[in-house]
Amino acid sequence: MTLERVFFKKGREHKPRLSAPRVPGHRDERYWTDEENQILSEHYPTKVLSCCANLLPARTKSAIYGQVGKLGLKRSGQQQKKSRSREEFAALDAKITEMWPTLKVPKGDLSGVKELARQLDEPRWVVSDRCTRLGLTRPRKKEPKWTAAEDELMKRVPLHDPDKCSEIFRAHGFTRTATAIMVRAKRINLSRRNTETFSARSAALVLGLDNKTVSEYCLKGIIKSSRRGTKRLPQQGGDAHSIERADLRQFVIEHLELIDFRKVDKFALVDLLVSVQNGRLE
Repeated sequence: MTLERVFFKKGREHKPRLSAPRVPGHRDERYWTDEENQILSEHYPTKVLSCCANLLPARTKSAIYGQVGKLGLKRSGQQQKKSRSREEFAALDAKITEMWPTLKVPKGDLSGVKELARQLDEPRWVVSDRCTRLGLTRPRKKEPKWTAAEDELMKRVPLHDPDKCSEIFRAHGFTRTATAIMVRAKRINLSRRNTETFSARSAALVLGLDNKTVSEYCLKGIIKSSRRGTKRLPQQGGDAHSIERADLRQFVIEHLELIDFRKVDKFALVDLLVSVQNGRLE
């Protein structure tokens, strides 16, 4: 008679993978093809960079700069155009005015400028400037400067959720996009993490426990916690836990037997248990 291993642990639910499966023989997009290198060899020495960017729409200008450096390509100096006369600008404006209605793009859409620059074999910034002068596109307006009230509001919004921050700003009468808020947070050195609460990982470092153990305590209700409201997928571990300082302190006081004091972060644990508010020691 042979004994078989019995597993009492519940199996993990299968989730589809996030990344695309590997296809044998398929070339990754980050590698340059021979056709793309041929385009750079033919056009980069004699034409402007915008021409190469129009011929390679899947490549950024910085990527093109890096690749021509690897290929050892140099500019010949012929691509530098002289200043144009009024007659030349008038001829270019006539071509733009004639070709603009044939482009099937919404009015004011910059993709039409890019397509027009590709057809005319002109730098995009030149075509964009002429379209603005002709009234075909709207000039880009710079965002207004940040006020002290907005910077103060930045300290109270959940920076881990940019879309929610944008909604809060609109509710307070400020029009800021999620991208603008994230850029501003970097410039004034504001962390996107909420330092007033603990995640399961940060709480585990304080208590000297494994982060999976702390997550299990949160799910069972031994540690009171909530969810941060992030958009993490189940394959990424799901939405992160958010534990208040008072709740984590209460867990330490009520469940001393669950903590291994040989592994705790003693400085962080003392800071958790002893805090000063309004000049009084709690």
